[in-house]
Amino acid sequence: MKNIAIKLYMMMIHVLGFVFGRFPIQQKVVMLISFPENPAAILREMEKSHFTPETIVFYDPRLNVDGMARNFMRSLPKTNGNLIKLMFHLSTAKVVVTDNYFAELAGVKWRENMECVQIWHADGALKKFGWEDKTAQERSESDKNRFQAVYKTFSKVLAGSDEMGEIFKRSFLLKDEQLLKLGVPRTDYYFDEQAIERNKAIGLEKYKIQDKKVLLYAPTFRDEALSEAKLDLDIAAMKAALGNEYKLLLKLHPSMMTDLAKQADDFCVYVEKEAELEAILPIVDVLITDYSSIPFEFAFFEKPMIFFAYDLEAYDASRGLADGYLDTIPGPLCKTTAEVIAAVENQAINVDEIREFSARWNKYSDGESSKRFVDFLQSEMARE
Repeated sequence: MKNIAIKLYMMMIHVLGFVFGRFPIQQKVVMLISFPENPAAILREMEKSHFTPETIVFYDPRLNVDGMARNFMRSLPKTNGNLIKLMFHLSTAKVVVTDNYFAELAGVKWRENMECVQIWHADGALKKFGWEDKTAQERSESDKNRFQAVYKTFSKVLAGSDEMGEIFKRSFLLKDEQLLKLGVPRTDYYFDEQAIERNKAIGLEKYKIQDKKVLLYAPTFRDEALSEAKLDLDIAAMKAALGNEYKLLLKLHPSMMTDLAKQADDFCVYVEKEAELEAILPIVDVLITDYSSIPFEFAFFEKPMIFFAYDLEAYDASRGLADGYLDTIPGPLCKTTAEVIAAVENQAINVDEIREFSARWNKYSDGESSKRFVDFLQSEMARE
């Protein structure tokens, strides 16, 4: 039944794309987004640079986009009710900017003077995605054809490092000339000391943190648990061992459809899944994660990281971890809560290791990434 629904949906977007592909191209930018940070940074820079073409943003309905609002833009939730509007604007935009895989891109009749720029939603990758994702190879031929039809729409892909550029080439079957090595717009924030201090003060007050250090546990999603929130970290054991000195912030991945049952606790604080990382990381003393992309941003703070990869072998077998995962991570690998507790208690930060990690993965992210990307947008909009 699901396959039939997908086929009908793809037929619909191809019909809409065919019809709207006969309309003239307009001087406008369309954004199709699932995460707020990169688009928000780009929109801020567009306003700052006085580059304000008509801009339409279609966003995942789970996002709070209030902070992204600008006078020159319109925002619409990406819902079935807005499908006709979405396909019209995608089919008639001079430049489309997207941050994820969206099947609707495959329905657009791309013309020579149109661009589709993939800005992605993460600085780096500790797990495989796209064609490198092992689950992709197990899908049906029609699924694979649909994936590749979307990947072929990416005329350019934004990269923050040579390392990530090579991953994009393998994951989306790109050529080197398709890479935009301009840095990642969302990372400009980590060079703004005033903004960091402002968010730090807000975060400490919001989460009622006074005389304790802060642990952040932010795991990535598991395919089998997308619709059922569960936790493998033993919070009770963490509290018993660390509660006198630490508070634990718990943030699930935004892709999780459900949330954990929340209960009042003076140790564990539940952070909204959709909360922006940039507002949280300034108050964090130790990051606990697994295969998430958060370490690439947290590295700017040069603070300890612990990798709680309790299902390392199983995850690598099903989805696939980045080549050299164990050599890449700039912190200890733990497989049990007891090991995580020991790592927190006996943390010995290797600043040089974290700096090398950051330099490798944030090579082109120097605080000016948004400006370079907006300059690129301007040049594309002016191109005949």
